Amino acid sequence: MPELIVVANRLPVEPVYLDGDPDQEITGWRLAPGGLVSALESVFRTEEAIWVGAGSELLDVDHGNLHLETVSVDARDMHDYYEGFSNSAIWPLYHDAVVTPVYHRHQFRAYERVNKAFASRVAEIAQPNATVWVHDYQLQLVPGMLREMRPDLSIGFFLHIPFPPSALFAQLPWRRQILEGLLGADLIGFHTHDDARQFVYSCERSLGIAAYEGTMRVNNRRVGVGAFPIGIDAEGFSATAAEPHVLERARQLRAEMGSPTTVLLGVDRLDYTKGIDIRLKAFAEVLQDERLDPATTIFVQVAVPSRENISQYQQIRDDIEMLVGRFNGSLATFGATPIHYLRRVLEREELIALYLATDIMLVTPLRDGMNLVAKEYVASRNDDTGALVLSEFTGAARELAQAWLVNPYDTSGVSEAIVAAAQAPDDERERRMRAMRSTVFTTTAQAWAREFLTALRTGVASAHATVADDRDQARIPLEQLASSRHLLVCVDYDGTISNIVTDPDAARPVPEAVEALEMLRDLPNTSVAVVSGRALDNLRTVSAMPDGIHLVGSHGAEVDVPLELDPSQRRLLDQCTAAASELVAQVPGAFIETKPGSIAIHVRQCEPKAGANLIRHIVMGPGRYPGVLGRHGKEVIELSVAHAQKADAVRSLRQRFDASTVLFVGDDLTDESVFADLSGQDVGIKVGSGESAALWRVESPQDVALLLHRLAQERSTFNL
Repeated sequence: MPELIVVANRLPVEPVYLDGDPDQEITGWRLAPGGLVSALESVFRTEEAIWVGAGSELLDVDHGNLHLETVSVDARDMHDYYEGFSNSAIWPLYHDAVVTPVYHRHQFRAYERVNKAFASRVAEIAQPNATVWVHDYQLQLVPGMLREMRPDLSIGFFLHIPFPPSALFAQLPWRRQILEGLLGADLIGFHTHDDARQFVYSCERSLGIAAYEGTMRVNNRRVGVGAFPIGIDAEGFSATAAEPHVLERARQLRAEMGSPTTVLLGVDRLDYTKGIDIRLKAFAEVLQDERLDPATTIFVQVAVPSRENISQYQQIRDDIEMLVGRFNGSLATFGATPIHYLRRVLEREELIALYLATDIMLVTPLRDGMNLVAKEYVASRNDDTGALVLSEFTGAARELAQAWLVNPYDTSGVSEAIVAAAQAPDDERERRMRAMRSTVFTTTAQAWAREFLTALRTGVASAHATVADDRDQARIPLEQLASSRHLLVCVDYDGTISNIVTDPDAARPVPEAVEALEMLRDLPNTSVAVVSGRALDNLRTVSAMPDGIHLVGSHGAEVDVPLELDPSQRRLLDQCTAAASELVAQVPGAFIETKPGSIAIHVRQCEPKAGANLIRHIVMGPGRYPGVLGRHGKEVIELSVAHAQKADAVRSLRQRFDASTVLFVGDDLTDESVFADLSGQDVGIKVGSGESAALWRVESPQDVALLLHRLAQERSTFNL
């Protein structure tokens, strides 16, 4: 019997009709292309597996190493489980309640019954100690049920949609049952670290289960929680896009549209989470303002029918089709219709040809777990042309940072991004596309499947962990960092590679840390930077960093060159300094550090209560001046008139060096913007205690030095 069992709501097959005619009888079944099948295809080539899904008995099914098993479900239960609880309660809730979730007890009871039917079927067919991989929001109770039935099994669960903020999840009447069901797994995977963190917060809030980096402890078991961003079959899309007949079809499509100057494309399921209506309004706004020529600009929207028996889906379809008619009615001419609307499914080759015929891809969902359409478009652009406008509320935005990122709720912002992408120079678009293609071809669907199964089978969930044992550096994925194409190593200064001292001007870096940074600097395809809140000149003086290690000061406002304020910023900073000086003069031990774009009020030498009161008065006084940004640190508050964040600096460095992977190490609240911004194969490490968005942790600057030294040694063994 196979040792791997995949469990999903649907079976991975599609019917084969007599003479290829859907109106004729079904003569057999074949594997459906795309989706999980593509991701797991490489696994199925090397080992036998069983796929369990809902359906009636399948006759004459033979798919090589893959065997199919069905779960028979009563029609009424299937409706209440799928259209009901799964898609009227869980789907909208997990997508930030874009529409109001509907909660019915009888639908949840059906959800329980169907999940139990799946669990029972798996328990019946699984051999001892088999690996079971459960997929998606329809089956969140299966891991817990299966754990009770078959405690010998190794169980993984992956959520293919977002997980909501913990405060939003708390409204679910059956939140405990869902969380307890998921915690029956040995490894729970999400697309992003943000989703994984929200799950952990929900467990702490609703179940009172403590989380430690790498694992959660549940009934004397270790449950791994982590981020595993899914990819696509990039090589497959690229190969199809290079086929001569597909290239010719792309040329035909362009000609059939009237050979327009600019073609924009949206491809989505017809779903209220996809933001199609806002996208249409943004496009219409661009044409109405004549920022692009209505006579030579076309927007093609492919809307794939979905769940059309659910009222919210019927409504969004009607709304979109009304908008298409309205905008075409007002913007079309006798020779040009600006919006081409297709409500249908396109065959794979036709879709790729359409990708190739498109200048700008619009992927602007209101919320999405990953969004593979964005990656498909990028993988298809073999000549590095084209532009991607991408919602920042997708998992893909964490990996495809070179896209034109937009807030999909901001119609004006989307329209501005469309114009910017259309008018960008060719070399800029090619640079962005090359960087995105590098990511898409690295984080493939096949790599995703292998990484998840390896983590599940070896128990090394910490390689992708959201919470981990603070003392175990061995869990930090050094090999993942060491093997990256171009590694950017960024470290904070105070408290990270330098111990915290009473006098900031006396803070010197740990010698072993400097040595390790030099080792990394000297490796090929490796860039090193110190990113600090200190003024750049002060950082340069106290750190005495060797040449080749880049310095970023003032939280990113000063990158290799000192910051210069404009006159209004200078006046505002002077006002802050005067007001803060009056307050500081009343508190023994407090002092002000002056920086080019800010002042820092230090209280580490004060009596604790007096220091806390001073910071409170600073916040309520000059901290509230218009144009002033307050940043809290360890026994310090900074008032800045130059509103840079470390995340902006690290993002800029990533683009500057074309880095594929970032390691960031920091200890302070000001470092959290970077930790929250990391994505894909990036690694964030928090130094010391306290809440953090970082996924890993070490204790001290001495531990940082050891970690960097180990990374340098590991990376030196790779042929870069």
